[in-house]
Amino acid sequence: MKKGLILSIVIVLFLTHGFSQTVVNVDAIKFNELIKSGNGIVLDVRSQQEFTRGHIANSTLISISDRNFTSKVSMLQKEKPIYIYCLSGSRSRVAADFLIKNGFKQVYNLQQGIMDWQRNNFPLEQSENIEASNSKTYSTSDFNTLTSSNTLVLIDFNAVWCAPCKAMIPVIDQLTTDFKQKVKIEKIDMEVNRELAQTLDVQSIPGFVLFKNGKKIWSGNGIISYTELKNLLEKNM
Repeated sequence: MKKGLILSIVIVLFLTHGFSQTVVNVDAIKFNELIKSGNGIVLDVRSQQEFTRGHIANSTLISISDRNFTSKVSMLQKEKPIYIYCLSGSRSRVAADFLIKNGFKQVYNLQQGIMDWQRNNFPLEQSENIEASNSKTYSTSDFNTLTSSNTLVLIDFNAVWCAPCKAMIPVIDQLTTDFKQKVKIEKIDMEVNRELAQTLDVQSIPGFVLFKNGKKIWSGNGIISYTELKNLLEKNM
């Protein structure tokens, strides 16, 4: 009886340990391979100054010292792998542990940071400071007027610091041109419209919601192709 109880406890502990999520620490070579797979989100947790001097291509910047760090990372897609880095690996490890504790399933930390990346002669990009959002804050009345006064309305929830959101800009701009006077396409900053996003059950960015005659008929998130969105709009016109 005692042996059976002990065996059961051992099995439970083994299963609990075996299936618990942990941060995966990798070197720059493996980190580069993961990024090239195109499956995940590259997250830079350094300061904006460090980011502008040099960052890995297509990185999303959310500084760990940002007072809104927790709310910003909560907008990232939890089902996507997160490839996280800083200068030396220390800040990114703290951030990676936080992500794991908050429901992210696949988190990869560049163990020795950008220093290891540069030792391997992998490229960095420079950029200007991130622009401030110019999106308005939508009241319930504003939003109801927007969605009810147009037959078909596609809402694009985004944020200025979100790399996948930036990747969707050419797609959304092309759709805006191609469906001019047929579909209203509205870009909304989720960071300044969190309550609205929660009401619409938008959990991550980029996030999209389609309304027809004032009623929500479709939603999606992540990078979506022009063709898929075009077909969706044409189907519901």
